[in-house]
Amino acid sequence: MTRIEIRSLLLSLTAIASAVSACSMLGGGSAPWSATAGKRVPAAHADVITLNHGYDRTKSSVLVRQITRPTRAALDFAAYHANFMNADPPPDDPAPAGKPDATNPFGGLIDKNTLTADIARTPLTESERAHPIAFAPAVDWLAAKKVAGADALGDVGSAVRSETWGLPGGPQYVRQGTAEVFVHSAGGGPAELWLKIEFQPWFDAFGRLPDQDGDGFPEVYGRIKAAEVTPAAVDALAGEYSSKELSPGEVKGWANKLSSYWYPSYNTDLVPAGAAWPDEHTEADIKKELGDQSWKAPTFVMRGKPQGKATYNVFIVRAAGKDDKDKSASGESKPGGTGVAAPAALALPRTTPTPQPAAIAGEIKQELKSQGGGSYDKWEAKVRPYHEAIRKRLHAAPKVKGFAGNDGFLFFRNAMEYVAGGDIEKQPAGKDPLPIIVEFKKLLEAHGVDFLFVPVPNKEEIFPDELEPKQKALVGKVVNPYGRKFLESLAAAGVEVVDLLPSFLAARVEHDNARAEPLYQRQDTHWTDRGLRLAADIVSARVKKYPWYKDLATHARTYSIKETSFTRFGDLHSRLPEPLKKKYKPETLAAHQVLGPDGAPYDDDADSPVVVLGDSFTGVYELTDAEHAGVSAHIAKGIAYPVDLVMSYGGGPNVRQKLMRRGAGALDSKKLVIWMMTARDLYNYWENWEPLSAK
Repeated sequence: MTRIEIRSLLLSLTAIASAVSACSMLGGGSAPWSATAGKRVPAAHADVITLNHGYDRTKSSVLVRQITRPTRAALDFAAYHANFMNADPPPDDPAPAGKPDATNPFGGLIDKNTLTADIARTPLTESERAHPIAFAPAVDWLAAKKVAGADALGDVGSAVRSETWGLPGGPQYVRQGTAEVFVHSAGGGPAELWLKIEFQPWFDAFGRLPDQDGDGFPEVYGRIKAAEVTPAAVDALAGEYSSKELSPGEVKGWANKLSSYWYPSYNTDLVPAGAAWPDEHTEADIKKELGDQSWKAPTFVMRGKPQGKATYNVFIVRAAGKDDKDKSASGESKPGGTGVAAPAALALPRTTPTPQPAAIAGEIKQELKSQGGGSYDKWEAKVRPYHEAIRKRLHAAPKVKGFAGNDGFLFFRNAMEYVAGGDIEKQPAGKDPLPIIVEFKKLLEAHGVDFLFVPVPNKEEIFPDELEPKQKALVGKVVNPYGRKFLESLAAAGVEVVDLLPSFLAARVEHDNARAEPLYQRQDTHWTDRGLRLAADIVSARVKKYPWYKDLATHARTYSIKETSFTRFGDLHSRLPEPLKKKYKPETLAAHQVLGPDGAPYDDDADSPVVVLGDSFTGVYELTDAEHAGVSAHIAKGIAYPVDLVMSYGGGPNVRQKLMRRGAGALDSKKLVIWMMTARDLYNYWENWEPLSAK
């Protein structure tokens, strides 16, 4: 027998053993459904194929899927179904014991008498089974589209994840979750939604439950109560969501949004997809797992590091067309710019870099004197109550990534740690950013390239009172003195910093006075249109002061803007403890798309002499949601010339490697590199700051 045949036999035997064990009800509880399952029925989708043989969601580090028909439903299913990446980790300590109470499962939102562990006992037809819909992203999509009934389905999802079966323990014990939902045409009556609920492998209060699809996660099926299902939601799921094929550009937008959305939990990033994968940059352990398997021309390659070890999700969209090459999904711009014909690479005369680090050094010394009493330790003591409040919240919820504040604001654990973390330069070896930033500055200087380092302030610095209501007096003031100390050290090393913080603090006060849009999205880690445009204005003003800018200005292009909007949950919503999620609605946000001289949407240009090197703060609005409305587009508008965007969602500190893959010689045609990254990654970044020589 082959290895795959042996594995299939073992899985079948496991399913049979699970069913027998479930019948004996080990653990003392009584499940409120038929606990036996029929023959093994592997999960499948008509438009999605898992390509890597031997994939095991409980052990694998790679998932390769082909999407043969790029509907939003198929793409979301490919990303979410049985994906090792988004599995909830088991709790650190054993779940509290006890006899489960199954009298009213899932808050009564699932018809109890329809619950079954055997899909054959549902009324779903073969065709309906072949078109499962990943529940969580579908509900988010409905909410973003403002479809009536999205809230009710969101409540169903919360009820499933929050079900405790009357057992002791806190919210860290998530015993089950929603997997897929099926649309069932009920013989001329109203359509029904049937939900697949998956149990965590460690949950054994009902004994060993049957795992009919053999993926290591027991499941049960049940009909969502009719009162929770609206015709509008069913029509949208069966219609646009499952039937409309996305254009290549829309597929790229989906991939960028997915990587950005998953980043806070899984450190995901889209890496360049070459002629074949794995490639020379793929880790040895990943190649070992795959054996001799490889795939030509993948559409997207998403690399993650959820627990310090590289993982991959690879998507092959067969229906994607030639437009896939117009703009890299990994955030690396392609020649072309703004809809006009791509000109030859612009060659400006070589110049000597002219950094001006002294100005910010002087400003920070003045802050130290006026706000800090002449020392950073004294300055820190003034804001210590805020830091202690942050540490208390972090300690009380050691695994939580998203924290609720006031007025609908949500906050990110990593950014809170930055604010209260202490001296950045006293971090362990590999975590101190200073030598790496200085090394990069010297490399660019050797090629005659100017360099600007642009740390993006954290929401927790601008809205301390929204995180901790007692800190209203800190509004408009520096709350992390050691962040200022670090910028002073950069200046002393000759690195010029574009300091956004003073302008952002002043704009926060203006926001309060004028009730303008906040600088940051309430539910998200990222800035708003107002925040990114303020940053673009500040950076553009500095660029135009370089001696070489007069040569660039002779090639100026005229840009215009078009206002638009979009609606969605932010990336922190899914990181909240389950009971808090239902308190929030999708946020509607404004955006200003940049248009080129011919009215076509702006695109970045890899041949530009000005590089914007960045993390997800440079990707949002540009490669996701509104698109063509990000900070790079608005810098281009400000300097009247397109820029070269090199972007990594989770790799702000190490995005330099993407630029350097072009070869050091590629720097000779550049005049300026603007390295823009979130300030939170200056403290305890999830991987080491790598010297360029280390790659």
